[in-house]
Amino acid sequence: MSRHLFTIGFFCISIWSYSQTPELNIHKNKLPDFLKIENDLKSERLENNATYVTPHGVAQPILFKRKQTNLPDLIISYFYFQKDSSITHILYEWDDKTINGQNPKKTSKEITLFIDKYNELYNQIFKTFGASKSEGNLNDLSKIETGGFEKTDTWKPNDSTDIELYIILSSRYEKKGNTIINPTYRIRLDIRNRSNAPDIFAKPDEIKIKMLDLVLKTFLKNLQNKDFDRAKLSLSDLLINNVTNDQLETLRQNINFNDELIIFMSGVQMGLDGSSYIMLQYKYKSDNSGPPKELINVTFDEKNKITGLQPRKRL
Repeated sequence: MSRHLFTIGFFCISIWSYSQTPELNIHKNKLPDFLKIENDLKSERLENNATYVTPHGVAQPILFKRKQTNLPDLIISYFYFQKDSSITHILYEWDDKTINGQNPKKTSKEITLFIDKYNELYNQIFKTFGASKSEGNLNDLSKIETGGFEKTDTWKPNDSTDIELYIILSSRYEKKGNTIINPTYRIRLDIRNRSNAPDIFAKPDEIKIKMLDLVLKTFLKNLQNKDFDRAKLSLSDLLINNVTNDQLETLRQNINFNDELIIFMSGVQMGLDGSSYIMLQYKYKSDNSGPPKELINVTFDEKNKITGLQPRKRL
């Protein structure tokens, strides 16, 4: 069946077939179409407990859970434009931590099921868009024990579509003081519609800035009190898994808690992977120098989590 015929007959395929196959063409169907599909599949609608930093005009995502047989239940997040309900991107996640809160170590059979699912998704995308740009591989299973088993495949077949397929399998468990690294078993498939995407370099609006400022102030309050476990709740997944209490203590010693931090500048910063992050730059309230003698740069991801914090001093 040609791609053209498949698109026309999209709503005629069986519910069972769709439930096993993520939708790659997100340009022609709008949010109500996908809500109908989830309703027909009897998916469970989830409460959205997180506030995402989204571009202007993009609503908070609507989440669903689909039951899976041999993998963690599939969580689907639909991000959409408020003005017309067209889809900006769909995020598919098979994440054991998402379901259970804490991961037990997987058996070799369970590991194989994750890898098989990744290959199945890759083959589906390959049939439509061809070869990907890849980082990492699925060959060295010994890396699962040490936490280094990762692979990312990306496709940019045209100016309006970005696709990223990602897997991490880690059986690493480590406890150092109050820091715990738990096993991680996750597959993510992110399909983005770039055709109507807002300017990623646009200055964040005041509502977002206030929201992120509160995240930082909460982090700093916990940091000042040496409550490192609570402080880490404000950090991105990557930082939580890698930052140590010693590093947080060093950061604490470099913050002047006797002076109020106020926002000096705001904007958007591009990461090395092409992702955009909101950046807030702070100065101390008592510092009237021009430019300020001390600045703190803080970057945030789309989940309102801190991805970087860097104090800077002018000599």
